[in-house]
Amino acid sequence: MASVVRTEPTVGLEDEAKLVVRARAGDGEAAAELLARHELVAWRVCRSLLPAGEDVEAAVQETLLRALRGLPGVAAEAGFSGWLAAIALNYCRDRLRRRRLVPFLPLEVGADDDDAGPLAVLPAPGSDPERVSMARQAVARVRREVARLPRRQREVFALRFFVGLELEAIAGALSIDVGTVKTHLHRAVHRVRRVAEEALP
Repeated sequence: MASVVRTEPTVGLEDEAKLVVRARAGDGEAAAELLARHELVAWRVCRSLLPAGEDVEAAVQETLLRALRGLPGVAAEAGFSGWLAAIALNYCRDRLRRRRLVPFLPLEVGADDDDAGPLAVLPAPGSDPERVSMARQAVARVRREVARLPRRQREVFALRFFVGLELEAIAGALSIDVGTVKTHLHRAVHRVRRVAEEALP
């Protein structure tokens, strides 16, 4: 099966607001463009929270369908990424709760992750078998620590470092103020960084 290629949204905030207004009015092309530009956000949320074996692509498609149905109610001035992330987050929460699943929380930090935060201290695997083993053990320890975070801290952490949302978008996605996001993020980062540093040789 061919892999799905997704790209970062490139639309400016002003253009995005216009697209939202058009989509709310029933413009199918505007709706399709909005969803296509922000599909990567939905994929990252679903990939971050659904465990291995779950159909992430199906979760993304369900998120996009729910977003399409909810477009008449989205505010033009609200950040679309945060709104879409909230839909994906709620879908994943429901799925995890119904099936009693444990979040996956991937911790693979790629070369293009400029803002890896506490994950940046993890050792790069390289080609040396010993370093590969050390990196896997460090990632496993950090993943366990992230999974142990209180739910709200875990979600803020995932939305910031796995999904790449700005603080304002996270606040919108979780329906909390930016100050609360900062508090949860600070606490989560402190815990995860400590474990990441302890995992270093």
